[in-house]
Amino acid sequence: MKINNRDLKIFVLGMVALFAIQTVYDWKQVKKDITTGFHDGYNSGSK
Repeated sequence: MKINNRDLKIFVLGMVALFAIQTVYDWKQVKKDITTGFHDGYNSGSK
């Protein structure tokens, strides 16, 4: 079985679509995780 360029494009497009849907669906948690990650990374880099 060969993997075509078209197959890879469809796979990547599907992953992007799932990421977008999950982000929109659970926006409050995504926003909380982003701010927590930013603050944790910023604080660990300044030590």
